[in-house]
This record gives sequence, structure tokens and C-alpha cells, in this order.
Amino acid sequence: MLPNEIVISFAPRTSETQKQQVLDEQNLEIIRPLRFSQNRYVVRSKLASGTEIITVANQLNQVSVIQSATPNFIQAISDQIVPQTNLINSSRETLNPERLLQQRLARLPKPKDTPFSTALLPLLWHLDSTPKRGQLLPRTDIGAIASWQASQGGEGVVVAVIDSLIQWDHQDLANNIYTTDHYPDKLPGEVKGWDFSSSGQGDPDTRLSRNERDILQPHFRHTFELSCQEMVEEYKKVALLLAQNDPDASACEIGTLIKQYFRSKITSEFHGTWVSGVVAAHSPDQSGIVGVAPQAKILPIRVFGLNGAIDSISLIEAIGYAAARDVDVINLSLGGLMPHQALNEQILSVLEANPQLVIVASAGNENRSGISFPAAIPQVLSVGATNMQGERSSYSNYGKGLDVVAPGGDISRSLSGGILTTGGTGLSSLWQGITKPDYAWGYTLDPLGNYVQVQGTSFAAPAVSGVVALMKGVNNTLNRERIIDVLEETASYQGLTLTETEQDLYQSYQQARLTDEKLEERPEFLVFPEPTSAENYFFGLGLVNAEAAIQAVQ
Repeated sequence: MLPNEIVISFAPRTSETQKQQVLDEQNLEIIRPLRFSQNRYVVRSKLASGTEIITVANQLNQVSVIQSATPNFIQAISDQIVPQTNLINSSRETLNPERLLQQRLARLPKPKDTPFSTALLPLLWHLDSTPKRGQLLPRTDIGAIASWQASQGGEGVVVAVIDSLIQWDHQDLANNIYTTDHYPDKLPGEVKGWDFSSSGQGDPDTRLSRNERDILQPHFRHTFELSCQEMVEEYKKVALLLAQNDPDASACEIGTLIKQYFRSKITSEFHGTWVSGVVAAHSPDQSGIVGVAPQAKILPIRVFGLNGAIDSISLIEAIGYAAARDVDVINLSLGGLMPHQALNEQILSVLEANPQLVIVASAGNENRSGISFPAAIPQVLSVGATNMQGERSSYSNYGKGLDVVAPGGDISRSLSGGILTTGGTGLSSLWQGITKPDYAWGYTLDPLGNYVQVQGTSFAAPAVSGVVALMKGVNNTLNRERIIDVLEETASYQGLTLTETEQDLYQSYQQARLTDEKLEERPEFLVFPEPTSAENYFFGLGLVNAEAAIQAVQ
């Protein structure tokens, strides 16, 4: 969407008179200055509308005192209306989930000598893959458990999670939330982070609001109360699209797919809760899970509305807000954003002003050569995803700009190959009037969805953010350059495997690079690999190793 809004960044030392002169000449008026940012304003045109805003922004970029001018694009990062069948089929209903879970856990050895033991620890293969893979196969985890003793679990470190709904009152997150009410410039009502996705100035609660619950709950309730035939009648347009995608499916099969689709969409609204759990979950009664850095604190920052809606202004302000709250790490599990000059400038200026701050971002899930924005910004640590077998996850971006990889999971064949983390649908208000099912559904481990098994570079990034928190827990004087150097130097290809398809693809890329005379005309993200190893092309500098990184900074 293209509203009548432009983000203007004035050059440093531009006077107020000069700013007003530009606005008058271009028939613009200020909506408001951007918070937690310098010399940036969101303005509107008094004359232009629609796509004319792009022309106005282009004209502004020719003005000497303007550093950049970019329309405030509003975009939605969400799945297509037609569900990905391979993922839907991997997330069917599971009867007797508690009994099956206990049987699974009984077959798996528990990691020993760990200060943060929980009942579900053997399922957290990204922390230690040995219980699932055994002693004979190479490990494909990040070695977090072995580093907890020396690192104190990241105690005293704050990680900002800039994302969607963050249910900070989840029992495995509630004790690890950073409070901000002591800052002199705190926002109205600010205590536990801020929601920049809300209208106006935002609000102090990143959790599901009553209005949002009222939007989601009818669809959520239908998936448990309506038959498959009734779902087809209720959602005729979705049924038609699914039928076109799979002409041989019966009406009841289509209805079942619709159920799974809506459950997936609603569960995914809590993406920020999933990410937070990977960073710093800490089960208080040892019945749940732990994150990579179970003693670190999370600063919840919301920038996504429902259905993945986000605008550039929210993210620009969120980055500045996180830095203003003195966080040590910013996690951006939001690959796939449209590049935005003002956001690029904000990230670079925040990093310049805070040399100890580390920003970690997901490489993107498009399975393409080239890293998504904002992970592609220089000095941002970009992270690709691997699966439990040590292969690149089939969706993970690769190639130029990829720094390292970490477990992101793969649920295309089985949910157990996903990353187990905290879910958001266990809210009593969401289940009001709905009979609790006796089965696990969608990506959930339990009937209410307090825990989910998911996949994406979105979960590889917070694993690395957690490792950074562990490193800072050992030595809080480390600057960004040293942290990134250590992560890259201690990462390795041990346990990683290239598929035959990737090896063939790399060879074809190399051949094309050598023979293509018009290589310089290609978009940057399609540039073929430089003459380096195939491992580097698909895995960056390798799989992050928390234990080795901690030893290097002690």
C-alpha cells in the first residue's frame, strides 16, 4: 500500500528555516518527527496522492539538504492465500499428544551436567543434537548447553526482539522480560517494551489486544467447531482457490485444508513469541523449554500488525528505541522487507553511535542466491538456516552476504525436525467458549499451543542472538567487531553437508560466471558466486559454535 506519506531525512546541520523552505516549495506538511531518530520526519503532500507520491519522493531526492526521501510503503509479510501443501500435510492433528510426548522423551537421553535442565530439553536439538542423533553421527547444534556454565546463561544481557505479537506473560518468558519504566524519556505507560504497530503513537503492550482477539477468535473457533463441509460453505473464496490448486481434492479434504490454513495463520501471528523463546525462554518449573541464553532479558518491541502488516516508520522508530533502551543485541527475524533508504540510514547511524551493539537478522526464506533486506545491510550479522541433518534448510537464502548459519529447522517431513519454542495461542481469552481439543494441531506440541515446532531463518537468527548474549555474559566489554570476528572464526563446516543438488547448482553458477559476458548487468542478488568454496556459498563461514565462541572471549 502507498499512503500519502514520505519519510524525509534531512542532512545534518540543516536549519529549521531551510527545512521549512523545502516543505513549502514542495507543498508538503509535517505529520510528525520520527521518534528515536535525528532529522527524520514523516510528511504528506498537499497535492499528490496514490503513485504520484513516488514522483514527489524522487524530486525530493534531488534537493541538496535532503539525505533521502522514501515513500512510507506499507507491506504485508504473510503467506499466500493458498497454503503450502507440504507444510500443511506435516502438521495434521495428533491424538493423545501428552502420552506420545512422554513416549518420545522416554526414548531420548537427557543432557547431563547442565544448570538449566527442563523436561523438554531433549527435544531442543538446536541446543544439543546428541539426544536425537546419537553419539555416532556428527552434531548439528550450536553447542549452547556446553557453554551455559561458563557464560552464566547470558545473565545481565538484554536482547531486543523486534517482531510481531510477543506474549511476554507466557510462563517460560515472564521472568526474563526487561522493564523500561526507569528511563527518563519513557513513553506513556511504558514498562515492558512498546508496540509501534498500533495506530498513532503506539501503545505499551506487545501482546494480543482485545480488538485483535475479537478479529481472530471467530475463525479460530470455526476450525474446532465446524465440520469440513461447513468450512467450505463458510469460506467459499478460500475453498475455490484451494480447489484450483488441487482439483482432485474432495470437498471434505478442502474443508480440512481450510481448517489447517486458518490455524496456521493464527498461530503464526505470534511469530514474535516464537522468536523470543528461542533467545531466552526459561521454564520456571522445569516443565517447559529453555532458550539459547536462559538468563538473558528480552525487550519486547512490536512492529507487525495482524496479517504481517508493517510500515517503514514503525521499524525506523523501533530500531532507535531499542538503542535508546541500552540493549546489547537487536534481533530482526523479518527478512523479506522492501529495501528502504531511511531504514538503512537509521540502522547504520545506530550502529555507529553504539559500537558494542550487535544487530542480527534472518537471511530470508526464498531459497535464492542473495540475502534479504535488512540482513544485507553492512555490519548487520546475516544468518541462514540448517536442519537437524546438517543440511541447508531448503528454504534458506544463500550466497553473497551470508555470514553464518544456525539451526532453523525443517518441518516439511516431520514436526520433530522443527525448532521447539514458546507458542502464543495458549491464552485463555482466545479459547473462551471453545471446547479444549484432546489433540495437538498445526505446529503445536500441546492442545492449547503453549509450545510449537517451527521452521525458518527467523529462528536461526535468534539462536545466534542468544549466542551473542552468552558471549556478552562472559565479557560485557566486547565490541561488535570483536563479537562478529569471534563468531565467524569459531564457526565451522563440521557436521554440515552439501546436497548433490547444491553441488551441481554451484558448478553451474561458476560456469555461468565464467562465460556470461553481461554479468555486470545482473541485479546484485543474482550475481554468481566468486571463486570460493561451495560450502562458503551455501553456509557462509559455517555453523555457529557457542562453546568455542565463549572460550575465545573468556
